[in-house]
Amino acid sequence: MSEHRELEVKLEPPAGWELPDLAGRDDLRAAGVASAADLAPLELDALYLDTADLRLARRGVTLRRRTGDDEPGWHLKLPAADGSRTELQRPLTAGDEPPPALASLVTGLARGAPLVPVARLVTRRRVTELRDDAGEALVAIARDDVTATPPDGSSVAREWAEIEAEAVRGDDALLARVVEALVEAGAAAASSRPKLARALDVEERTAPALPDRPTAGDVVVAYLRTQVDALAMSDAGIRRDRPDAVHQARVATRRLRATLATFAPLLDADVTEPLRDELRWWGRVLGVARDAEVRRARLEAAIDDLPGGQVVGPAREDLVGGAATGYREAWRLAVEKMSGARYLALLDALEALAEDPPLAARAQRPADRELPRHVRRAWRRVRRRHDAAAAAPAAHRGELLHDERKAAKRARYAAEATAPVLGHRATRLARRLDRVQDTLGTHHDATALADLLRREAAVAHDAHAPTFTHGVLAAGEVARAGHALDAHRDAWERASRPRVHGWLRQGKGRGSRKG
Repeated sequence: MSEHRELEVKLEPPAGWELPDLAGRDDLRAAGVASAADLAPLELDALYLDTADLRLARRGVTLRRRTGDDEPGWHLKLPAADGSRTELQRPLTAGDEPPPALASLVTGLARGAPLVPVARLVTRRRVTELRDDAGEALVAIARDDVTATPPDGSSVAREWAEIEAEAVRGDDALLARVVEALVEAGAAAASSRPKLARALDVEERTAPALPDRPTAGDVVVAYLRTQVDALAMSDAGIRRDRPDAVHQARVATRRLRATLATFAPLLDADVTEPLRDELRWWGRVLGVARDAEVRRARLEAAIDDLPGGQVVGPAREDLVGGAATGYREAWRLAVEKMSGARYLALLDALEALAEDPPLAARAQRPADRELPRHVRRAWRRVRRRHDAAAAAPAAHRGELLHDERKAAKRARYAAEATAPVLGHRATRLARRLDRVQDTLGTHHDATALADLLRREAAVAHDAHAPTFTHGVLAAGEVARAGHALDAHRDAWERASRPRVHGWLRQGKGRGSRKG
């Protein structure tokens, strides 16, 4: 499967518009543009597949079978956080059935619904490449006349013209300069929606906007919807084993579960409690893979930092290789479960939660009056857990510190959720709690890794293999755990200052939405 990053900007040309002489502009020449070359015109014929209710298009995802250029085939485009898209390609196949390698990547986005043809787009395209001194394309400018029809091509549904400026080998800054030049020449900024979304007049899911006087339910639902979207959009990344995808999915899962717990009085427990149980299950599945991923990265970094003489025998292969194997096994298990009925039912339930939230009567109260008491309850929970850990003997403190970390995480998410209404004070509280949980997370990971290294040393000893490196690494992790506790004391002191949380005692956030 071929893959590349697609960064393009869409513009709309006025009637009779012609492409200006971009290669003659001094600013573009200074940026490396030496010439412009017109390519042979193309007629592209693309059949788009989606679910009947357009679940892919609403997430900005497109799956198509296209012919008419020198790379006919199946294309899957996935949006990225930076505004670019990742395009995955597979060779052309007969019929309208997409290759399993692509179809499997949208199983979660489609939530198991079948993929069917939803539109056919015929595009008459003229491309001009801006090239460097070596004749390599830096930016491609496509002028498209698009005709959208039903899948069978029986009638014309919509026609329009658009310009696409795409970075080929040039950087984002050069693309921005080219777009600026096109606008100066009369082209107008256009929606970044894919052609399919425009053809079917479907709007992509965007972050929900709050009303001027939001209720508590408005704020909580907006946060829940954001996390549901984040979890959905991480699905394909996990299936492709992309860096950080498991982590992002795990964070979204935790945020959802914590929000349902913190703001439980605002929601119908008959709906949310079973959902929390399923989120706990999915979080644990992701947690096994994520913990293995973190362990592998930490061992790689720790061994790379050791002087060569301290890496004795096959320590690197055994430790890093073992962690990598553990991650691959956990990742395969997660992907296997992602094709199962339980996971797809969870996604369906989360989508229903976002679209038709089960709000209780209390959710109709003004947000700035109702929400602080829920954040306050979460904060007090952190403080109790901290006091319990601080009072415990050192030998029994580890689990209590882990409990404190989980409580800090829940309170942080509560503050994050309410920040659009409660303002800078909620943001500051979330930031301080983030530091608390981060230091405790480092302590937990270092302690667990030190224990693992001791166990691995015993295995190596029994196999008559060197254990020196295991001991050096274990000592380093014990030291790292100690440094993390020192950092935690400072983080807690900063988080527990009255000016950070004292406003919660007032019972009202004073509505600082601009803070």
